[in-house]
Amino acid sequence: MVDNNQNNDEYQFADLDVVNPDGADDDLEAMRAEGEQRAPKKDVRKNALIVIALIVTAMIIYKFMGAMFSKKPEPVTPTPTLTTPVTPTPATPVVTQPTPSTLTPVPTQAQPAGVSDEVNQKLSALELAQQGVRSEITTINNQLNGLSSNVNDLSNKIAALSQSVTLLAAKVEQQSQQIAVLTVRTKPKPAPRMVRKVTPRPVYYIQAVIPGRAWLIATNGSTLTVREGSVIAGYGTVKLIDATQGRVVMSTGQIIRFSQQDS
Repeated sequence: MVDNNQNNDEYQFADLDVVNPDGADDDLEAMRAEGEQRAPKKDVRKNALIVIALIVTAMIIYKFMGAMFSKKPEPVTPTPTLTTPVTPTPATPVVTQPTPSTLTPVPTQAQPAGVSDEVNQKLSALELAQQGVRSEITTINNQLNGLSSNVNDLSNKIAALSQSVTLLAAKVEQQSQQIAVLTVRTKPKPAPRMVRKVTPRPVYYIQAVIPGRAWLIATNGSTLTVREGSVIAGYGTVKLIDATQGRVVMSTGQIIRFSQQDS
């Protein structure tokens, strides 16, 4: 029974081949045409991978040469670049059988050029930022050095000023002492009190009198002869000589008479 079934199946396949003998040939031609269309695409991808590998290699050489001939004092860290290995793509075999496994393309991971450019841009930005930070640090160090030198100068000036103030204070004290000594020496002495010796006015009395003339005697014993118009110190001018009444009238209103002893 099994043999009969197999024979029947083979007979049916044979019948299909007889019914449509050109069907398999059409399928083979379609698969060949599809393979021929995919072959140029694989060639283009291969060429693109080769170009990318050349660009990456040129960038690595440029970075290496730039690092060697750079004049920066600090060493430049080499830029890490992602290299994509070039994988040779095997030639597409001619499809002779309609097997789907022979038509699957080989997957290749190609590194896009934009990634390396972005990495280079970021590295360049980092280098510029580091240069800016270094310049700022250098500027701050210079400013700190300038400030320290200015502080030292100010300290020296303050010390010199304090010494000058001390010297000036000593000089002022010395001058104050000298001024005090000179003040004591030049102090005006009290003027000597002039005691004016007042001599008492002599008191005159009539010693003798005649019309027109009188003889006067003082208490100290001095004598004086006067007549009308004579001037007596302390009494004035003789105005009238009255012999009858025994008096001499002076211009000041004083009257000279005889002494009580004579009366």
